[in-house]
Amino acid sequence: MSTRVAIARERAFWEQLDFTNRSTLKIKATVGETRYPIRLVDHVSALDDEGTLMAATLVLSYALAESAALERLDLESRSVAGIEDWGGRLLRASGRAWSDVAGGRAGAVEVGVVRNLVVHGQGVVDQKNFARLESAGSPAFRLGESVELTYDRVVTYRARLRSLLTAGGLGVEG
Repeated sequence: MSTRVAIARERAFWEQLDFTNRSTLKIKATVGETRYPIRLVDHVSALDDEGTLMAATLVLSYALAESAALERLDLESRSVAGIEDWGGRLLRASGRAWSDVAGGRAGAVEVGVVRNLVVHGQGVVDQKNFARLESAGSPAFRLGESVELTYDRVVTYRARLRSLLTAGGLGVEG
């Protein structure tokens, strides 16, 4: 949320300034030893696209959840096959079930599928991922449907991951 606030403030800052040549104006930033020039209109346009922030948030949240579960189970990532596998093992080890998790197994698989689509740069649900959703009983997406990562969707997915970890015996704050 703090990153969203910072982005909104940056957008508001540039939009409140009154420039007559807004379309040709360039801003420059130096990061480390790299100088980065960009047209102001392109910068503001990039600020309007939350997709990259949402993708990074989802991928990192999923990675942290998976890592915590695998550490608790003393497993290597290559020895499990998706959230339905490591999540199911975590729940069984804690004497819990998918019914104890927000969204259940179908919701967790939806999170895993969307995470995979993001990581692999796919914007639409392909046959393999659709079959995985269908197998889990998730009606979330149709074959060939575009997947848009909105703030609300990522909040839901993070809540599902948190719920899975909590039900699995990993007390998760916030």
